[in-house]
Amino acid sequence: MSECKLLEKENSNCFILSALCLDKEEHQEIKTKINHLAPNCKSFQKIKNVLENNSVGVYQGKIFVKDIAQKTDAYQLSKALILNDMAEFNAKPELEIYADDVKCSHGSSSGSIDEDAIHYLMTRGIERSKARKLLINGFLNEIFENIPEQDLKVFLKKIVEDQINGI
Repeated sequence: MSECKLLEKENSNCFILSALCLDKEEHQEIKTKINHLAPNCKSFQKIKNVLENNSVGVYQGKIFVKDIAQKTDAYQLSKALILNDMAEFNAKPELEIYADDVKCSHGSSSGSIDEDAIHYLMTRGIERSKARKLLINGFLNEIFENIPEQDLKVFLKKIVEDQINGI
């Protein structure tokens, strides 16, 4: 998937949300470029991947802020939950800012499931495989916090839950 958005008019905004479960040698690349070309624009990007079994996730995101795009508010975050040593996540977040009155941030992180959290859930009577799925679901469901349409949110959560139960 490749996405380029031009925020050319004052007070424009752009939101990009992604929640993926990759398994069995699947490969997914997401490339975004958000161009802030006018003042008072806002962009928000949150990309989350769950990776297992030789899958590869790639995220390359760039936020560009032109010199006249004062008061820009841009946020970009990519996170990966890597479920075994055979999965891979590559991220390249970028900021290119020419305006001086902006609020821009970007970041990326990857890691494995917290074994202490698994242990905690197991001490509460939840079997290991169910505890693992609950933690994966919690990791991906953060994406849905920013979706205002309730019916769409419920629909998407169901799709993600079905994917997680397939892992």
